Amino acid sequence: MKKFKILGIISIAIIIVYTIGSFSDFRQGVSDGWNDARKVTTDSISNTPNNITWARISVRPLENTQWNKASNIESGKETPYRINNITTYVVPTRWYNIIQMLIFPIAIASFYGFYCLINFLIRVARRQIFTDKNVHCIRWFSYSYIALQLHMIIQYWLGEQAALAQISLPGYALISDTLIETDWISMIVIILFTEIFAMGTKIKEEQDLTI
Repeated sequence: MKKFKILGIISIAIIIVYTIGSFSDFRQGVSDGWNDARKVTTDSISNTPNNITWARISVRPLENTQWNKASNIESGKETPYRINNITTYVVPTRWYNIIQMLIFPIAIASFYGFYCLINFLIRVARRQIFTDKNVHCIRWFSYSYIALQLHMIIQYWLGEQAALAQISLPGYALISDTLIETDWISMIVIILFTEIFAMGTKIKEEQDLTI
């Protein structure tokens, strides 16, 4: 019995740690993208159609592309630099618009999942750990959080695909790497330990019935 309690506590800790870590990376990515988009001048925005959206995509210089140079204030010399990604405007595809509309039900589910997390932590603080209510709460929180992550990943990927089809950058090749750069391991770990906690709760209930 003590082993199951320890396993459950470890599962809770890992779920929270991985969620906080993933959320920090996710929030940083959203913040960077938002700040990049805001850097576009007012004149350029006024000259663009209304039915557009911004997309961020990685780029790779071609073999014959010359390095650009920037001024180094400290050394007083020019130093080469390269561009790794760009933020630009694209016409969204039909699938992009459909996925974008799904943010509303996913956001509602995420708010409820956060509410469940608070209730879950309150019960844990009261030493009410292995209960069906806690399983319900941790599942709602974990899966709604992952749904929100997947929604943003798909939206970024669709934006990349639109950029690949619509944007041409002389001297550079555009690369779609959202699916490669995504931290899939964190999401898998959250799901794994959520179900481990649920399984531990079920085993505890069965053992309590046999006593």
